[in-house]
Amino acid sequence: MIPAYNEESYIVRRIDEFTGLLAANGLDGEIIVISDGSTDHTAALAREHASQSVKVLDLQQNVGKAEALSYAREVARGDVIVLADARQHWAPDALEKLLENFTNPEVGGASGELVIDSGSGTLSGVGLYWKYEKWIRQNESAYHSTVGVTGAISAVRRELFPIIPKGTVLDDVYWPMQVVMRGYRVVHDQRSVAYDRLPEKTGDEFKRKLRTLTGNFQLVALLPSLLLPWRNPIWFQFMSHKVMRLVVPWALLALFISSIVLPQPFYRLAFVAQLAFYGLGLMGILQTGKSRLPLASTAGSFIMLNAAAFLAFWAWILGRDSTRYWHKASYKDRQ
Repeated sequence: MIPAYNEESYIVRRIDEFTGLLAANGLDGEIIVISDGSTDHTAALAREHASQSVKVLDLQQNVGKAEALSYAREVARGDVIVLADARQHWAPDALEKLLENFTNPEVGGASGELVIDSGSGTLSGVGLYWKYEKWIRQNESAYHSTVGVTGAISAVRRELFPIIPKGTVLDDVYWPMQVVMRGYRVVHDQRSVAYDRLPEKTGDEFKRKLRTLTGNFQLVALLPSLLLPWRNPIWFQFMSHKVMRLVVPWALLALFISSIVLPQPFYRLAFVAQLAFYGLGLMGILQTGKSRLPLASTAGSFIMLNAAAFLAFWAWILGRDSTRYWHKASYKDRQ
């Protein structure tokens, strides 16, 4: 399944790529392109490449990725549903490696490895964060199951793929947790690789992160049983990976305030250290050109992440509907 919104620049390449992957692996699969209310030529270009193995669902209204996937779920025929986005590209053996996981009957879902060309500047710090995120997922998978999958390269047994509620932001966490709650594992496979790059603009990445973190609050509201250790087989992983991340900005705020009001020398030093760190982070956010400090970029990325987590709480409380529709970031064409 390839959900797409205004992806005329990529959709033909993507269809050709997956047609080749199916043929190379001798698979009798189908490619389902879901044009989610696209206003460009995405649907028309996909229809031009439609065949017995390529289906095109042209939704007239932009309903959001979650609902688009639910539409495609109703027409999918295969035993395993493979999920991909339009922009990335996969390694030649990525599909083969991803599907190998399903020879284990305990596995209900699988995620591949997304390799990001992070470039430099503040967004290079985001790339460092993504490496840390993948390390967490690999260790979660080794223990039992990863909390979420990479939406750009993942797969699930069709009978386990749930209808995703309309407007769900974290579809790539919602369905994996549903699979885990049914007693199956969701694994992370480093051998199955997709390639991507970060947006050109820091603001685009911040908006994406704000939307994702707002989705964490939404996820708990949709599946409150995830908070119950006797219902959630990977309760500790979920709490430490998803919930505690939302607490960090509040802990940082408490630390900053306490270092101002408490008179002990230790807290004075802590206050100075925090000012220095936040100053370094601000430098990382503002720096431009080729002379960029990696440490400042990392600090800037940390500040952006926690600022997004702080604002996500208020976005959710105030009911801002930033969760339903697609946000298009700008990317440089791959050379």
